[in-house]
Amino acid sequence: MDFGGAAAIGGVDNGGFDFMSWYMDIPVISRLYFTGAFLTTAGCALDIISPFSLYFNFDLIFFQGQIWRLLTTYLFFGMFSIDFIFHMYFLVRYCRMLEEGDFRGRTANFVMMIMFGVIFMTAVA
Repeated sequence: MDFGGAAAIGGVDNGGFDFMSWYMDIPVISRLYFTGAFLTTAGCALDIISPFSLYFNFDLIFFQGQIWRLLTTYLFFGMFSIDFIFHMYFLVRYCRMLEEGDFRGRTANFVMMIMFGVIFMTAVA
């Protein structure tokens, strides 16, 4: 994404990082997971969402009907910090490696693998 800076004038790319190209190069399911995790954390950081309304709580889910907690448990990685940056790095890296490697051309199988993991971890919890 070039806004007509020095690279446009001189005709030489200065090797700058293009965030939109990197983001759009991430496979679709990995990109959706990354975006959901980032937006959930941004919502908490801006006090739009309370982190206490996201965590897994059996009684609140099954007796009070707060079923969104089944999904948001896997989207919230803590507030913005160096720890969050590492979580996002590894989430994108390993989801991308799986989606481009073992699950290349089989997006539905990748989604089923993630859903199996979510269901199994939820059942164990």
